[in-house]
Amino acid sequence: MKEENILETKDLCVNLMTVRGIIYAVQGVNLTVKKGEVHGIVGESGCGKSVSTKAIMKLHDDEKTEYTGNIYFSAEEGEVDIVPLNKKQMQGIRGKEIAMIFQDPMTALDPIMKAGEQIAEQLRAKLGLDKKAARAEALKLFEKVGILPAEKRYEQYPFEMSGGMLQRVMIAMALSCQPRLLIADEPTTALDVTIQAQILELIKELQRESGTSVIFITHDLGVIAEVCDSVSVMYAGRVVETGTVLEIFDEAKHPYTKALLDSNPKESDSGEYMKTISGAPPLLYEEFTGCPYAPRCDCASEICKSRLPETVVLSGTHSVACHNYKKQEEV
Repeated sequence: MKEENILETKDLCVNLMTVRGIIYAVQGVNLTVKKGEVHGIVGESGCGKSVSTKAIMKLHDDEKTEYTGNIYFSAEEGEVDIVPLNKKQMQGIRGKEIAMIFQDPMTALDPIMKAGEQIAEQLRAKLGLDKKAARAEALKLFEKVGILPAEKRYEQYPFEMSGGMLQRVMIAMALSCQPRLLIADEPTTALDVTIQAQILELIKELQRESGTSVIFITHDLGVIAEVCDSVSVMYAGRVVETGTVLEIFDEAKHPYTKALLDSNPKESDSGEYMKTISGAPPLLYEEFTGCPYAPRCDCASEICKSRLPETVVLSGTHSVACHNYKKQEEV
């Protein structure tokens, strides 16, 4: 793995065993996150965004999940491949080296444990702090993320807090052990627009202060433009295009990326019908032989239906997996 990278996945596949059969949720994903950058992952629901990132922390049920490929992570003690690690080995990485902000804090927090105590407990477990020191550090974190008054909020239970405050608690918990990599899984989806803006600004500010690398998962391209340095676009469990924010927004090559951008509301669209992508992402109960986006693509050709496209490197930061990406330049 290159020295400037914090994370690299190589041909990562995640298969989930269900009563209906195997779900091929992630298929050959290659993802690179540089140290100190915010990398966005965007795509429709069911495209593998959350499954990919939960695999990085191995949060899936081991007995019902099959991993292949590699997840190389630049840990404090050196590079490690996460895929073969067992539960005990992962305990030293989760929370301390890689942390996650979940989409719904009410399901991630213990409803019968005080909010402050949940952070203090993690500080005691991961950093070995005593009870007094853990409480003092938790209060500092509350103040840092804007949970005020900290002493009062420390004693409150999750059900006594608003959605915005709960998300701040999740952010405080995720940052408590100063992780090298932070995964934010659609952290503002359930919040109203005003609170969403506050949480995004908080994440950006904390990231700038700490230099922590961030993977930001969202379906909102506006959030990607505001928060991220680089982007991976996912469809049907695959990365179809990767680039800097400018490359994705100004020089998109994949038809799916272009369709996402076209369907993102703009001020200039006032009075017009909102553009949408016809159809829906495919169910992932089988492996694809052709391009999974072909049934929804206006530029699909015969090769698209019969053969998976290989990833073409366009520059040091921009790549695309499309048979007809050159044809897209004319569209």
